[in-house]
Amino acid sequence: MKKALFSAAAAIAMLLSVTTSFAAGNNTEKFTTADKGSIVKNGNTTLAYDKKGNWVYTIERFAADNLPKDVFETVRNNYGSYYVSGMERIEQPGADAYFLVHMQNKNTVKIVKVSGNETELVEDFIKG
Repeated sequence: MKKALFSAAAAIAMLLSVTTSFAAGNNTEKFTTADKGSIVKNGNTTLAYDKKGNWVYTIERFAADNLPKDVFETVRNNYGSYYVSGMERIEQPGADAYFLVHMQNKNTVKIVKVSGNETELVEDFIKG
């Protein structure tokens, strides 16, 4: 049985409860969460660990032109009229990695979860 996937709400709650410390001399930022876990940010990669040092998740942020071809084809087949503006690849123990793809057109912005050949609309905003 797979563990529940990391939710955006959990990420926001975790990030809001951090205490920041900056590792001087490099681009690595380290945060301690309210529950004594840690988050390490280095460039476009964020890693989270629980208080025992066990890996919880990794988020890698990429520009749209780095979207893997199979993920791009899946998105294009379902959302052909949208421009891909960015993405994140999310990994967690016991679960398959997936992508959150940010897309937009003239009127809307969408965030779509892509896992294998399947897509799931996560967020849908109307531009104001």
